[in-house]
Amino acid sequence: MACFLFSCKKDTPDVPEKKNEKWRTEAKTDSTGNQYYVVNTLDNTLEIRVDNKDGKTIFSEVCPTIEASEIPESSSKLFIYLVAPSKYINVNQATLSLRIVLDNLDIQEKHIQLLANIDLDSKKFYTKKYKVEEALDWTYKVLDNQLVQWYENSLLVREGTEKDLNRGGGNMGLGQRGTQLVCYERDFSVRYTKDIDATDAYYPSGGLWKIPINNYEYMLFLPEGVVARVQIVTSVEDKWEGKQPLIWKDNLKETNNIPADYSVKITDYNIQNNVVSASYSIYDEKGQLKEKRTRKWAIGNGMPLGS
Repeated sequence: MACFLFSCKKDTPDVPEKKNEKWRTEAKTDSTGNQYYVVNTLDNTLEIRVDNKDGKTIFSEVCPTIEASEIPESSSKLFIYLVAPSKYINVNQATLSLRIVLDNLDIQEKHIQLLANIDLDSKKFYTKKYKVEEALDWTYKVLDNQLVQWYENSLLVREGTEKDLNRGGGNMGLGQRGTQLVCYERDFSVRYTKDIDATDAYYPSGGLWKIPINNYEYMLFLPEGVVARVQIVTSVEDKWEGKQPLIWKDNLKETNNIPADYSVKITDYNIQNNVVSASYSIYDEKGQLKEKRTRKWAIGNGMPLGS
């Protein structure tokens, strides 16, 4: 297992001056307009920066575990994925996933993966590094929406060998899924680990339309008008305990007796005091807005609480 962990805690809000750069990656933008990118400085360091919507740098930190020899000669060998802050979890906390190719782009058998947890308010910064030199080295799933900002500022990560995650195969045909789901705190200490060994394992993806409500469950809001309480089920042991992914569901089109050729679109959603709410619009067969409604449910069992 070639896995390295480094935690760098920055308590002061001061941001260093911008340095001259050899190159910079394209920026990833969150919903507030903040832009996240990586630069290779003239000092031969790899630096993560965040600029606000006005172009002012509000965060800048060197990745301390990336050696000068591991920095690629151009940005084409560095791939970035952003787990943007969530207003339902913490509006200041983001995660960047970096993948650095160490060999040729047409081979990509040797690479580094780096997770960087960033707090834009406190400026605290933590990293976790994985160095992959052979198929059995430990790594994590790196594609968009594979990292999940989770309950109480934690992060869900699918881990396993490079072979399991990215090259197919694996035990029981579970290739490209990993062998475990890890819930990390912001400093990369482990909150919990769950084995992934069920043939139809279920775990959330990243992105919008969900609010985690505890370590293992979340409310899902599908734009087309479905609200559901769902739980993580990843192992045969979970199934022996009778766990199923779906706890309760409300299809707004069906429960509102909306005509089959009409459509529904959820426009807003929230949870407050164990009450789930969703606002939605109803459109006719021509796509014309017919009505706007709000519906509420008891979070425990999905009992409607009125409109």
